[in-house]
Amino acid sequence: MGVGDLSDFRSVGRALAGLGLVRGSEGNLSTFDGRVLRITRTGARLEALGPGDVLEGTLEEPPPEASSDLGIHVGTYRARGPGAVVHAHPRGTVPEGWREAEPHGVYARGTTLDHAAAGVLAAASHRWWVGTPGGAERRDLVSDAPGPLRWEGDALALLDQTRLPRRMAFVRCAGADEVAEAIRRLVVRGAPAIGIAAAYGLALEAGRRRGVAALEEAGRTLVGARPTAVNLRWAVERVLARARSVPPGRDLPTAVLAEARAIEREDALACSAIGRSGAELLPPGAGVLTHCNTGMLCTGGIGTAQGVLLRAHLEGRGIRVLVDETRPVWQGARLTAWELTLLGIPFALVADAAAASLMRAGEVGAVVVGADRIAANGDVANKVGTYGLAVLARHHDVPFYVAAPTSTIDPATPSGDRIVVEERDPAEVTAPLGIPVAPEGTPARNPAFDVTPAELLTAIVTERGVLRPPFGASLAGALGERRPA
Repeated sequence: MGVGDLSDFRSVGRALAGLGLVRGSEGNLSTFDGRVLRITRTGARLEALGPGDVLEGTLEEPPPEASSDLGIHVGTYRARGPGAVVHAHPRGTVPEGWREAEPHGVYARGTTLDHAAAGVLAAASHRWWVGTPGGAERRDLVSDAPGPLRWEGDALALLDQTRLPRRMAFVRCAGADEVAEAIRRLVVRGAPAIGIAAAYGLALEAGRRRGVAALEEAGRTLVGARPTAVNLRWAVERVLARARSVPPGRDLPTAVLAEARAIEREDALACSAIGRSGAELLPPGAGVLTHCNTGMLCTGGIGTAQGVLLRAHLEGRGIRVLVDETRPVWQGARLTAWELTLLGIPFALVADAAAASLMRAGEVGAVVVGADRIAANGDVANKVGTYGLAVLARHHDVPFYVAAPTSTIDPATPSGDRIVVEERDPAEVTAPLGIPVAPEGTPARNPAFDVTPAELLTAIVTERGVLRPPFGASLAGALGERRPA
């Protein structure tokens, strides 16, 4: 955030006040970009921050008159690096007999302020920490925003999304083969999160002191785990390019791990940018239909399409979310419903087949979905069922938005006709969630994705802004601005 730009501080401050998480001069916000610390001053009212209410300094020389929680903010950045910290006072979180400067309320860290705000919402719900690595009794004072993975140095802990919402459990992967298997089994899923997990899978291999040739072999295994999601191949190629650039005798593991961390951080920043741009497209009070899961479980930040919904919620737009159940693996019913409950965003779960009648009844003001791959002409591969929603939206004159980072754009694929659609185990259809629903021996087809033609899209929301038709030109322009890997 540039000097004098208070837009994120103001929007998050207003959101916390509007949701009743701070009152008066309660709570504080900060960001640290690796050099400059910005933090609200003592006594500042978060719902009405002015130019003098956000102070600048460094970790070594914090700004005078900073929040009384300054030590917690500085200590968090020293331990965990750049990011953002949000402190709020959900009702019941300030203990009796509390004294000034003692820890109280809820503290959460994220890559951006809205990411950290999501962590506050999750921590306030008392749902996030149950079952996290190390156990709830080892919770840090400042919690991290919910996410699909945790780097543990010698292993990658993946939140097992096949077991949500009934249980939070983590799968510990010690090498790239185990990460690839977790990707195949949908332990980790969603295009951005798959790419991030693969990058850390290569970091695990590099940590074993394996050379570039071994990393390339591991990369092929990872890319083969889910062929439709372009972020997977993109992340693997980016990490391998970094590995090949390391001179002989230099620290290959450190370089590879740094690249994986950079991919995760950049995705979180992209999610927040997508959220800001996408929220502006949603009218106040709109009913918004979404498909599959596109939130914090499948990205490094607040999510893509679901990041748009979170940002709209934080801005007080009063949206009402309609969540497709998303058969046959039920990502909407199991995952999106869990996340929206965690974040306190109003929603209703609907049968996939209900979309047409809901649109006809005027209950859907917009459709917002994610993407696993975007071809150069704007055709979009996404969770199966997306194409049908786009056709329905066009018939009912409902805007249809795709939210995805530019890493999802595949300029090497000219159109959706060239996208290979993965077919998964037919048992997911005949026995969803392991429950048989069809006669034994029933043949079934299970394409995991479909391709939506570009002419059915209203816009594609990326971290580079809202892209409009003709998509061939607007996508090429967005890629031209992307920093090289």
